[in-house]
Amino acid sequence: MKKAALKRLPLITRDRPGPSNKFGTMDVVIFIILTLFALSIIFPFYYLFVVSITPQHIYANNPSLLWTPEISFEAYKNVIEDKNIWNGLGITLILLFGGTAYQMFFTVITGYALSRQNWLGKNFVMNMILVTMFFGGGLIPYYQLIKSLGMMNTIWVMIIPGAIDTFNMLLMRNYFASLPKELEESARVDGANDVQIFVKIFLPLSLPMLATVGLFFAVGNWNSWYNGMLFNKDPQIRTLQQVLQQIIITTSSSIPNPHPEKTNTESLKMAAIFFTILPMMCFYPFLQRYFVKGIVVGAIKG
Repeated sequence: MKKAALKRLPLITRDRPGPSNKFGTMDVVIFIILTLFALSIIFPFYYLFVVSITPQHIYANNPSLLWTPEISFEAYKNVIEDKNIWNGLGITLILLFGGTAYQMFFTVITGYALSRQNWLGKNFVMNMILVTMFFGGGLIPYYQLIKSLGMMNTIWVMIIPGAIDTFNMLLMRNYFASLPKELEESARVDGANDVQIFVKIFLPLSLPMLATVGLFFAVGNWNSWYNGMLFNKDPQIRTLQQVLQQIIITTSSSIPNPHPEKTNTESLKMAAIFFTILPMMCFYPFLQRYFVKGIVVGAIKG
């Protein structure tokens, strides 16, 4: 019986269909669609870079060029030598590191507190936080509040009001709630207090979620300009995005251009844009792999 079964086994295996490596018609169609979609995303950045390195006499004759026969980095030289760009970069870096750390601290501890077992007033606090996602006091009351707090024309107006982001806080809360409760119970048996449990157990297990939320805050602070536009009139504390906004909306670029015959206004604007987005483009791919894992796990349990 055993020998007969072994003899039939190769026949069964041989008849079983294996995986196919052939591309079907639908695979080709999907590949073409995704390729066109990727090119549509990459092309604006490519065109931006081409214009930024195009000399004045070539761009004037052909503003829709796909490549320039003559390359000039004069626009980047002018951007790098502009003091306003570097001053705005310094303010933005303060927001990037200081503001992100400040927001992460309050968002994470609030999410952790709301993920714990029922405590007096938890539902009330949670409902009050959720209300802020759908309703606001309006721009004029917000302006009066900032003015009454004495934060006008200060860098604090771009940091303090954003202490907690409700969406990111909910992600952290759901992530903490999805972790096994037995971890906390075993730590309490060993004599750990709430702070030790949070710092030594939950934080190390939450690195994907922390990276996701931290990158959200970092990108938001890097692109910050709205609060600065509303509440800040001091040119010394303008963010990099505010400086870039001023360069783009003005009819002539505010960047000094000692060689107008070599560099046109559009090249200066494109060089300033590329200079502004390049750091985040280099930093983003290293943490992008945490996005799917962090958001999916943070949205499972509510």
